[in-house]
Amino acid sequence: MNAGSPVSVWLLRGLWVLQPLAFVPLVSDSTSALPGAGRFIAAVIAWVAWAAVLLATLVPSTVSLTAGRLAAPLPLAVVVVCALGPGAAGWEVAIAAAAGLVAVLVWFSGEIGGVLAQGSAYGAEQRFPLKPPVPYLAPMVVSWLLLAATSMGAATSLANELWIVGIGLAAIAAAVAVFVAPRFHQLARRWLVVVPVGVVVHDPMLLAENALFRTGALLALHLAPADTEAADLSGGAAGTAVEIVLREMDTVVKIGSRVQPTGVALHVRSVLVSPTRPGRALAAAAARNMPVG
Repeated sequence: MNAGSPVSVWLLRGLWVLQPLAFVPLVSDSTSALPGAGRFIAAVIAWVAWAAVLLATLVPSTVSLTAGRLAAPLPLAVVVVCALGPGAAGWEVAIAAAAGLVAVLVWFSGEIGGVLAQGSAYGAEQRFPLKPPVPYLAPMVVSWLLLAATSMGAATSLANELWIVGIGLAAIAAAVAVFVAPRFHQLARRWLVVVPVGVVVHDPMLLAENALFRTGALLALHLAPADTEAADLSGGAAGTAVEIVLREMDTVVKIGSRVQPTGVALHVRSVLVSPTRPGRALAAAAARNMPVG
């Protein structure tokens, strides 16, 4: 059983191929008053960005997942910029906004996360992406908004032939991207991994080292009850969690702090993780003869 259905990634590819049908009329009318060089620059930026995201759908990997999730919401920023200008018709704004929103929802779905993460998997391992830790969400949203604002500002300035402003904003956007992209990529590299010898919690945001629990050491894997006392390795992620119960105490090492830079060792009998598709993860574990239930 795969971490996600290949059909879903073909749906994403088809959806992204059709995006220009919604955005070309909007961008064309919104840039109609610009000089010829400005319209050309706007068109080149738009098509290059679209092609880059399409390429990400064609090469399934965690890098593609990060790139797509960083870039896919940008068309919604385009809609906002175009809506504030005089050239766009209301129907064009509405169609582009709907198309952009659908694309974002598909890109951020658990299905797409599973397929693209599995694209980087080794051998017989099955990767199940973990939900983002709640405390990280606000900083991630703020940093993405900064990236979107500087990128759109650069594109708009260059399209209006404000060369100095546009180049300056482009440099700032590049610096923000260099800072933000590796941190977003950490979110794409958080998985519950089902392997032939057991399960692995791979979470570079929260764990100093991978936590491997061999099949013989597992007492049970199941959906976590409300009153569980298991150690929380989900980072406070919302929704249903999976509880991994061990036969004996084991040690996991969480990311440390300035006081404990080498990490914090926890002695645990059970742990919680939050895959985006918990039922699918448990089914994969059951298929490997692990004690699910």
